[in-house]
Amino acid sequence: MKQNLKIMSMLLGGLLVLGSLTACGSDSDDVPTQPSRPTRLKVDYSAMVSEQLLDVATVTVRYIGENGQVASEQMVSTTWTKSVTMALPGKAGMNIQPTLKGSVGEGEYTLSAQGQMGYAWLDQDGAQLRTADAVRTRAFEAVFYADGLGQYLGTIATNCQLARTFAQDFTIADTTIEWGGNAGDDNTQNTGIDDSGATGDSM
Repeated sequence: MKQNLKIMSMLLGGLLVLGSLTACGSDSDDVPTQPSRPTRLKVDYSAMVSEQLLDVATVTVRYIGENGQVASEQMVSTTWTKSVTMALPGKAGMNIQPTLKGSVGEGEYTLSAQGQMGYAWLDQDGAQLRTADAVRTRAFEAVFYADGLGQYLGTIATNCQLARTFAQDFTIADTTIEWGGNAGDDNTQNTGIDDSGATGDSM
């Protein structure tokens, strides 16, 4: 009886050893999975302006849409957001463009504006692979008299813009985008008033 138990325990031990060897062998046969390659980019745009900027100007945000072309929306509140998904490699960017509504009453105006762009690389199934820190335009805030608004509105259009290219290897590079309108003109084009009279410009 003892001999039978001994034989059975030896057989059981042998089976356990054989099973562990088989399990180890199966791991070596697995094909290593390739890391997912990004095929699309999700871009989160946002713009923030002061209430008084909306009072004196029509504020248009131009941005690169899902089709890779420049699109535009008018701001109706002090914050604006837009999320788009585009193919890689691609270009993303935004620009804030204010245009004077008409005659402005005398007095002081506190005006501010800033844009931001965040992004994440996605695989073909839409799963997020990697994100990067959001980039922001230069922040503008100043108090102006009515006759100084022209200079300020032109400066916003010139400096409140972002433009980047994105590759499938997760690299980012600066680029340029032709926005149209008054973007890039550091003067009074399309503002309707002269460029004098700034007070306390803290840009």
